[in-house]
Amino acid sequence: MKRREFFREALDESIRAAQKGFLSLQETFTEVNESVQDALEGATPGKGDFFDSYEMSYSLTLAYPREMFEQMARDQGMPYEGVETIEIATELHKRGVI
Repeated sequence: MKRREFFREALDESIRAAQKGFLSLQETFTEVNESVQDALEGATPGKGDFFDSYEMSYSLTLAYPREMFEQMARDQGMPYEGVETIEIATELHKRGVI
């Protein structure tokens, strides 16, 4: 095999591999884009799953003392003794207090 043919074949092989990698990457980006679009179509601004998990809402329960939540619960006539702070905050949110 001549030197020129060797390099030409190596270059052609490299180009084919790069093209295959590019197409694979393009498919991945298309799938990610579709997933993001699907998620955005189902999203409602201002509405979220804030109280669905402790991890989402812990900033609220950590930012304010429990006594504040207890006072609001008392004002609303809600039981609060033995109730987790997040549960109190969730109920207060449902009632439109916070």
